[in-house]
Amino acid sequence: MPDVAPRRRLAALALGTALLLGACEADQDPGVDPGTGSGVTSDTLPDCPRGGPDATTPAAGCISDDGTVQRP
Repeated sequence: MPDVAPRRRLAALALGTALLLGACEADQDPGVDPGTGSGVTSDTLPDCPRGGPDATTPAAGCISDDGTVQRP
């Protein structure tokens, strides 16, 4: 008589995978109220001008050629 345990494990794995994938649909409402956030989004720093930060550089700084943050 053939061993059916591997088939049962495979069937259980396939069923579990189908249930997990079916539980998350793209059009499903996540239940998050968009009005509860701070209204602030992250903003990337600009590249530094040649010669380093100058008067046009924001107070948060800029990104130099080597990837470090330079502040005015």
